[in-house]
Amino acid sequence: MLLALLTYLLPIVFLTSLLKDYFLLKNIPGPVLARFNNLYRTLLVYKREVHEEHLKLHKRYGNLVRLGPNCVSVSGSQTYIPQIYGIGKGLVKSDFYSVFQNIVNGRRAASLVAETNESEHARSKRLIAHAYSLSTLVEYEELVDRTTDVFLSILEERFASAKSTGQILDLGRHIQFFAFDVIGELTFSRRLGFIESGVDVDGIIDAIGANFSYFSVLGQMPWLDEAVLGKNPIYVRYFRKAVSSPILIFAQGLLKERLRDLEQGGKESTEQSLDKPDFLSRFLKVRKEEAGGDQALTDAQILSYLFMNINAGSDTIASTLRAIFYHLLKNPASLSQLMDELDSATNTGEISSPCPTWSETQQHLPYLCAVVKEGLRMNPALSLPLERIVPKEGLTLQDEDGSQTYLPSGTVVGINPWVFHRSPHVFGADAESWDPSRWLTEKERDTKSMEHSLLSFGAGKRSCLGKNIALLELHKLVPALFLKFKIELAHPDKEWKVENAWVLNQSGLDVTLSLQ
Repeated sequence: MLLALLTYLLPIVFLTSLLKDYFLLKNIPGPVLARFNNLYRTLLVYKREVHEEHLKLHKRYGNLVRLGPNCVSVSGSQTYIPQIYGIGKGLVKSDFYSVFQNIVNGRRAASLVAETNESEHARSKRLIAHAYSLSTLVEYEELVDRTTDVFLSILEERFASAKSTGQILDLGRHIQFFAFDVIGELTFSRRLGFIESGVDVDGIIDAIGANFSYFSVLGQMPWLDEAVLGKNPIYVRYFRKAVSSPILIFAQGLLKERLRDLEQGGKESTEQSLDKPDFLSRFLKVRKEEAGGDQALTDAQILSYLFMNINAGSDTIASTLRAIFYHLLKNPASLSQLMDELDSATNTGEISSPCPTWSETQQHLPYLCAVVKEGLRMNPALSLPLERIVPKEGLTLQDEDGSQTYLPSGTVVGINPWVFHRSPHVFGADAESWDPSRWLTEKERDTKSMEHSLLSFGAGKRSCLGKNIALLELHKLVPALFLKFKIELAHPDKEWKVENAWVLNQSGLDVTLSLQ
């Protein structure tokens, strides 16, 4: 009798759940399959072309698109940014980000990016924000220059010397080596060895790629990670290693080494170690200053900061740099305009060659700055919706024409930067084309309207803490490579391949080098 009752009730419960989900956001258009469960959006991410699929969906359905029973993607209007990401709006990060949290010694160790607890995020950010501030930027420039010099030297020796004439360089891969070694310098005052070896050291690149592949898909259905897979309590307690990520293992080794040096060194040695211009020294200095208080940093917290630097500060920078070089090489007129600016500034002594300073790029290279902005627009490194949860009072989204759409409490809402950056209403009728000059119009200089609409580093109080570091690297490497080398596509008619695992990963940027 019980079996018969269950056989009768289960289909009713199932259908009731489907109908409830179906009608929850019935006023938001979107694919029919998206109305019933999150499998639809999960499969879109799994196929690795979700940025293009989301763009097509918005072209078909409009500014608001339903991606799941309780998930809405938003695009098209600048007014949506402050409504969703504005300070004081009460929208917090969704469980998508909790999937990215690491497990250290059986406990969660969330980086600032993955932290979903707003009060904990505010506390952690307060402790370390100064290390990423614009005023601190000049202290990091020497570290970036050091790695850039080595990078230029290695590329010349292996791909632009007389013995290597015509050899094809996978520039995209080597840019990733550069990005990893720069973040090594910035974080530990030590390159990680990618540039010199020309290989993926300890499989770290592959490990980070695998992380993003896993987390981006599971982030669409976070309960799978929480209850079944990576964070299943039974798995975490009995089977998972204390520290399982190769990135965490690597960072943990360098942290232990630095702590050992501090313990064994005298007072002078300790002070010198803490005064190094790298992030690890700054984090340890914060811990020393906060020692004894309830806000003191633990090893696990410092490890999470180190992980954040390596994980978020390598693939994203590499992705943006690849895009800038690709679009410049695919658009000869744009590249020619950049080269004219670089040559003129070099000839007049306005910039150092081949490595201009940050200050020089900001004062004397306006087209370079426009190129960087256009690269960030065309290729926002993180290209999935930046998800937030609608608070208990609900959210009424208002478009520029005055139309309103109500989203109930608990709705997951977000803007995909890739889609939004291609909005004609915001960035012009040619928003899907490369054109750095759009950033140099008198209107844009006066209003900075488009600049305020860039979502490459997020928006609001949860915007990327490493933005200034990223901009430093972008503005320095692009002119350095073009001033040092003549770079040409090895296969000018061939398109590259772009895959989306939250971070955009491109392949096929094959070039030849010769000295300028």
